[in-house]
Amino acid sequence: MLNQAISLELTLARRDVGLMLVVVLFALTLLVSVISGIGADTAETRAFETAAARVQSEWVDQPPKNPHEAAHYGILIYRPRAPLQAIEPGVLPWQGAVTFLEAHKRNLPMLSPASVRNADSRYGGTRFSPLLQLAGGFLALLIGYLVGAREARRGITPLVMGIGAKGSALVSAKALVIFAVVGCAAIPAFVAAALSLDTGDAGARFALLAGTSLLHLFTLAGIGVAAGLWLGAARAGLAIVVLTWAASAIVFPRVADSLAERAVPLTQKSINASISADFAKGPDGHAESEANARFEKATLARYGVAKKEDLPVNLDALLMQADEDYRGAVQDRRIAEADAVRARQDQLRALAWAFGPTPAMLDLSARIGSADASAQYRFDAAGEAYRRERTAKLNYHMAENSKTGDWDWKAESDWYAKFPAFAPPQLKVADDWPGLVPGLAALLAWAVLAAALLALAARRLDQTVRA
Repeated sequence: MLNQAISLELTLARRDVGLMLVVVLFALTLLVSVISGIGADTAETRAFETAAARVQSEWVDQPPKNPHEAAHYGILIYRPRAPLQAIEPGVLPWQGAVTFLEAHKRNLPMLSPASVRNADSRYGGTRFSPLLQLAGGFLALLIGYLVGAREARRGITPLVMGIGAKGSALVSAKALVIFAVVGCAAIPAFVAAALSLDTGDAGARFALLAGTSLLHLFTLAGIGVAAGLWLGAARAGLAIVVLTWAASAIVFPRVADSLAERAVPLTQKSINASISADFAKGPDGHAESEANARFEKATLARYGVAKKEDLPVNLDALLMQADEDYRGAVQDRRIAEADAVRARQDQLRALAWAFGPTPAMLDLSARIGSADASAQYRFDAAGEAYRRERTAKLNYHMAENSKTGDWDWKAESDWYAKFPAFAPPQLKVADDWPGLVPGLAALLAWAVLAAALLALAARRLDQTVRA
């Protein structure tokens, strides 16, 4: 019975010219999105790598200079590309990709890729994965509904069931055929994307993204079939399904965002205010303060001299490093507090996952591609660690090779070539796994719910015949 039902559904699907046309057009759209994404990513990556190499060359080739002057001269660092950036840019196009590193300051990343593109290329939704989850998810739900409601809309459900068809066979056939149709629409783009990726971690991430994306599409298709079987006879059935999807995929996530920001407020202005207040209590490398006097007294005692002019090291350089150490500790503490607030906000945002699988899948997709907000925070943290390491090296070199008050002393030109270029650690998908678990759990829960709805719909069909 199941084989006959599948054969019938396949025949009906092939004869549906509108359905086949929609599937082909969507497959081509996905394929174009992969190709255009690869082109845009290649150009952006090449531009970043060229700029980073030029900046490093300028640093290495700088003339003899006082180390602290060099620290203020600073250097630009560029965010490394995400592993699946060509197909899943996540939130990164709207986040700063360049950071200016200098003494005493932790500058925020600036110049997001979206801000420097032309108007036609700023929308991340045109990349493969966001397009697949949103447009593909809606299409899977809609096709599932129309196929599920076919008999009910034509008023032939009793006739079909009266010839001995089983509800489970009919529902399974509809679901399996829709799964095949949706999968065929996505496969060409998946193959093109896979061919463009490196093996190793990127390949593992892509395999996970492909698997979860198909599960998401199949889940929505299953929900659509169940909705069609339940609501197919209702005049407003299609409108109910469309509006429900729009609310779950578009409206509720934005409501959850607003709720999170209002319930647990956090602004960069408030973070900066708390950090600035703490800075005033510590050493200052360029202004007199009580903390400076205490540091000078402790340094003189440590070296057993009475005057700073008698120190075997440069007190000015040590004071500037004390300033850096104190400010770094303050920033670490305040940013840890901000991270805790962001974690609570993320928990509130996840409430949207209870209204549909798409918000969970969008979050999961960005995390799989290491292109979510946490990836941006890691770039910021890696840049700050690099800045502190460089600044400490500059300050200690000045402290050990010059005397207090000798601001005219210059480090030899070739010494700056000893500074390595910025190279943040690249996380593997296993490192990101803790952040993937909630989204995976939500997606699996929705898949189970879709299966349960299909089973209930099949049971209802059988009960309709017996009645």
